[in-house]
Order: sequence, then structure tokens, then C-alpha cells
Amino acid sequence: MEGILAGTVALRLLLAAGLTLALILVLVALRFLFTRATQRVDDRLLHSRWALAIQDMELMSAANLRRGLCFLLGAAHMFAALFAVYLYIPFMLGLFPGTEPLALPLAQYFVTPLTQLWQALVDYLPSLVSMLVILFYAWLILKLLYVVKVALQKRYLTLPDFRPEWSEPTYKILRFLVLALTLAMVVPLLPGADSPAFKGVSLFVGAMVTLGSTTAMGNITSGIVLIYTRAFNVGDMVRVGEAFGEVVERSLVATRIKTPKHEIVTIPNSSVLSSQVTNYSDRSESPAHLVHVQVSIGYDVDWRTVHQLMVAAAQDTALIDPVPEPFVLQKGMGDFSVSYEINAYTRASAQLPQIYSELMQHVLDRFAQADIEILSPAYTAIRDGNRRTTPST
Repeated sequence: MEGILAGTVALRLLLAAGLTLALILVLVALRFLFTRATQRVDDRLLHSRWALAIQDMELMSAANLRRGLCFLLGAAHMFAALFAVYLYIPFMLGLFPGTEPLALPLAQYFVTPLTQLWQALVDYLPSLVSMLVILFYAWLILKLLYVVKVALQKRYLTLPDFRPEWSEPTYKILRFLVLALTLAMVVPLLPGADSPAFKGVSLFVGAMVTLGSTTAMGNITSGIVLIYTRAFNVGDMVRVGEAFGEVVERSLVATRIKTPKHEIVTIPNSSVLSSQVTNYSDRSESPAHLVHVQVSIGYDVDWRTVHQLMVAAAQDTALIDPVPEPFVLQKGMGDFSVSYEINAYTRASAQLPQIYSELMQHVLDRFAQADIEILSPAYTAIRDGNRRTTPST
């Protein structure tokens, strides 16, 4: 009997040694595998320039992704090692009569949650299938919208009264609506969607979005209106309120204008929609832009002379087009002077500030050479009132 007991004890000790050796081997193997995995992540992402971004806003860089993956691998390594130790302890306790009663309850602490988790997965399977079907149809619709957008841009497909430049913003709007509808259909199918905590978080997020998005939604609505009214395009020279320059970016929220002084002015679309917009690059009616400068000349100067001087000043300006020819308009007859306006055409709308400056310089030069005073602003002078101021004909 004692021999049998001794053999049983020796066998159990041998099994315990085998389990211990197996645990050590498993821990070594886990360390080797996770170390190799971490090295591969470092090799792939250490010098990578990959970045997840939305337009110009970077959401995640390669360095941040590398740190995140390394952290997840480290956490998985720790969990796997603890799991191996947790399995080792009940088996080890079950080998000896004195500790065998502790083995079953300790094993149940692990088996019971796994059983409950498996049953929850089986019960959730119909909702999971429904969610996957919804996501598949959403993906299919987005792919179809993208194909239609490309076809419209390349004019493979044409729609009545629909311009190709509208395809990109229309695609983005429809994509947002599809994603929002998909989210509204998928969220109720998520695990725990009926729990009070999930409902409370949903109400809180909804309230925050509602309170914080009033101005943003106004800008987005204005941006959509601006797109389909064709007020301007990227690259056009425009004046919006006090801002003048080239449109360098147009989004659903704001419009960015680069001034001649290379200043970037960002204007909310709601402000753009409520302001007067002057597009100097619109070529739908005329291929050239009309520049004009107004001066006031006394009644003693023949209007024909004024016309000749102002036309000559326009012809002296470098970027003024010779055809159509510059022309002068009489704008008004005041108490002390007559208002004249020189009008000339130019196709260089991007250089309007320089053109206006040069045109004014030549107007000043021409009238100075002819010894004719420009009465702007008006001033008071003592003169002989008996002499007539009408020009000789």
C-alpha cells in the first residue's frame, strides 16, 4: 500500500513538473512571438510617412499608430501570460488531495464567464447578421455613388441641367447622408443599445451636437447654396465684403481667399451668402473685365480734351486691352466741376490692384502735362468772377 501511495505521489510530482515546464515553455514562446511582432511593427512604421487625415487635419500619424500597436501587443502579451498562469494554477491544485477542493471553484470563475459570453454571442447572432447586411448595402451604395461621380466628372454620363463641377460636392453630401442613415440603423443593433447607460450617453451626445452645431449647420447650408448658385469657383478673383483676392479653397463650412498681399482670409459661408459677392473672373458674359477711374474737371476745360487725355492714359497702361477701345463717360455735372469716368477692358483680373494704380498714375501724368487741374477733392479759391469759364470752341 505504501508503495502504491509512493508511486502515486511520484507520478503527481512528475505531472506537476511537466505542467511547470509546459508553462515555462508557453511563456517563453509568447515572449518570442510578441517580441517578433513588435519588431515587425517597428520596422514597418518607424520611418513611414503614412498618416490618417481628413483634408488638412491629421488624425493619426505613423508614429502614433506604431505606439498604439506596440501598446496593444504588450497588453495582449500580458493577458496571454496571465491566462496561461490562470490555467496552470487549477491544474496544479487538482494534482494534490489537500488542494484539490480549491481547483474546481477556481476553474469555474473562468469557465462561467466564457459560457455566458458564448451564449450572448449566440443570442446576438441575428442582430450581427442584420448589421453586416446593412453595412454591405451601405458600402455598395457608396461605391455606386463614386462611380456615378467619376462618370459625371469625365462626362461619360450627363444629366439635364447638372454641371460636372457639381459632382464632387453632391457626392460628398450624399455620402454623408448615407453614412448618417447607416449609423442610425446600426446603432440600435449594437450590444447594450437598450441599456440605460447607452441611452444616457446617446442623449448627452445628441444634446451637445444640437447646442454646438447651430452655427456650423448654418454655414454648411450656406455652403451648399453657394455651390449650386455658382457664385464663384476656386481660382476666381472675387470681392466678398471687405475681402478681395483669389478663392483658394471652398468647403461646406468656410471660404478661404488669398489677397494680393498674400494674406489668407477665412470667411464663414453664412457671411458669404449674406454679403454682396463680386466675381471678377466670370467670363460667361464678356471675356474681359471693365476697369474705371473717375475724375472731376472744371467747366473751363473742353470735354473733348478731357476725353483725349483719359483715353491716352488708359492706352499707356500696360495690361489694358486695345480692343475694345477705352471710352469716357460723363458721370455728372456738379456745382463746380464735371465728373468724367474712363472705362477700359482688361483680361488680367488677377492684377486689378496694379492695373488701377498704374491707370491712376497715367491719368495724373496726362493732366499734369496738359496743365489741367483735377478738382477732386473740391477746394475754394479766390478768382476773378468776371472772366468766363466756358471753353473756347
